[in-house]
Amino acid sequence: MPFYGKYAVAAVCLVGGLGIFFEGYDQGVMSGVNIAPSYVELMDLGDPGSGIATKSGKEGGIVAVYYLGTIIGALAGGALSDRIGRNYAVVCAGFFGLLGQSLQAAAQNAVWMICARIIAGIGTGGIAAVIPVWGSELVGHDARGMVMAFQMVVNFSGISASYWLEYLLSFRDGGNTQVRWRFPLAFQMIFLVALMVIISFMPESPRFDIGNGRRQRGKQTLATFRAQGDIEDPDVVAEYEEIIAAVDLESKYEAFTYWHMVTGHKSGDLHLGRRTFLAAWLQVMQAWTGVTSVVVYAPTLFRTAGFGAHKSDLLTGIQNMVTMVCCILAIFTIDRFGRRKVLITGGFGQSLCFFLLGALSKVAADQKSASIGAAAGSFIFIYDFIFAATWLSVPWVYPTEIFPLVIRAKGNAFGIVGWSIGCGTVSLAAPKMFGALGPNAFYIHAVFNLFAVAVVYCFYPEVACRTLEEIDLLFASPSPFVWATEKRFQELKLEHAGLVHRGGLGQKLADVEAKSTIVQTEDKY
Repeated sequence: MPFYGKYAVAAVCLVGGLGIFFEGYDQGVMSGVNIAPSYVELMDLGDPGSGIATKSGKEGGIVAVYYLGTIIGALAGGALSDRIGRNYAVVCAGFFGLLGQSLQAAAQNAVWMICARIIAGIGTGGIAAVIPVWGSELVGHDARGMVMAFQMVVNFSGISASYWLEYLLSFRDGGNTQVRWRFPLAFQMIFLVALMVIISFMPESPRFDIGNGRRQRGKQTLATFRAQGDIEDPDVVAEYEEIIAAVDLESKYEAFTYWHMVTGHKSGDLHLGRRTFLAAWLQVMQAWTGVTSVVVYAPTLFRTAGFGAHKSDLLTGIQNMVTMVCCILAIFTIDRFGRRKVLITGGFGQSLCFFLLGALSKVAADQKSASIGAAAGSFIFIYDFIFAATWLSVPWVYPTEIFPLVIRAKGNAFGIVGWSIGCGTVSLAAPKMFGALGPNAFYIHAVFNLFAVAVVYCFYPEVACRTLEEIDLLFASPSPFVWATEKRFQELKLEHAGLVHRGGLGQKLADVEAKSTIVQTEDKY
């Protein structure tokens, strides 16, 4: 690759962003498809001739089944990328994506659409599982959060692009045309083909290369991103030696399967079960903090707040653009303030927004007040502002940071599994939830945000600006609580005071491994 340093990082941002743009577009496209009259008629989602979806269970099921595919794709993509490399795994996932999107665009009935969405989900899940790992392993430890935050800007750009395309098509022949929903579903294949072609010419993860016998190529890639191509640079040498030490440590354990990761069986002081839970549950919590309801059912939420159909559609498009712009804030906050502070602060703010949104929406509905309805709608925008700066990026970058090298892609796959479970359950529940409870449904998201704050405070240690290899030490504590985790980490640093600087990690990791035997700790996680 002809770029070095910050230009190489920028190239990774752009290419990774292309994959995340596709994922965002694919996730958001159904918000416009669901309200297209010809789609509703063809899929039998409403009364004949009405063009309005009234079968909320079926509507939510078609949306939610996509996430079954993303679970399959994430697990398959994570395992495949640890075998053949990050780049090739993305290309393989892309073929499933192309097949699924083409089938969706040609769907003739609900069963066809369900099958197509599962296949499309496999492709998206594989891409979403691998791209964040690929990016985090290429860039320096002090830029991981920034790169992921940038990708989230692009993610919401994809969501916004899909919505505005569908909004413009809604004016064609009064919106009563199949082009309104078939063209947006087919259009996203352009981005997928571009990703598959470009990533084939990008460098492979240096950590994957070093861990699979291509050490010189991996070291050269490190030099490209850290030191303008100088492989003798002290920082490059130190990081290279850290990776070698981590690879040697992890090779002493037997090959980890998904079963080992879920149960923590035979993972010793690596505590893989705990890490897997943290990766998956953070993404589940992100979905239930309210974002999935806002992204997929935003027009419904604005109608619940008291706005008319046309104004709700217009506000949804504006809201997506506001969120896209607000994502830029995360680029400056996620590494500066750390993962924990960002999540905790954001959770409190999001909870307050939903409490006020629920209360004002209820009053607006009872009093039929347009001004109070407008005030209620404003809190959807305020929620988007807070979410974009806090909870949007962290759940995506955290799983890429907390797993050992040998299973990093598999580990991140569990983050996508959590995302799939969270988005799938919310997509399935939201139509009935808001249909049955009306504005009171906002309180469910409000309470869940407070629950999420408590979980993060107790169980999620800070990983910002720590090298990917240091994090093995961070999870050496037998206790899952943050205060015990940090205390144990500080004890290890004091025990090896002369080895705290970068480059001394290999000895520290070896000492941790020496204190733990597989037999004694096989059930600890």
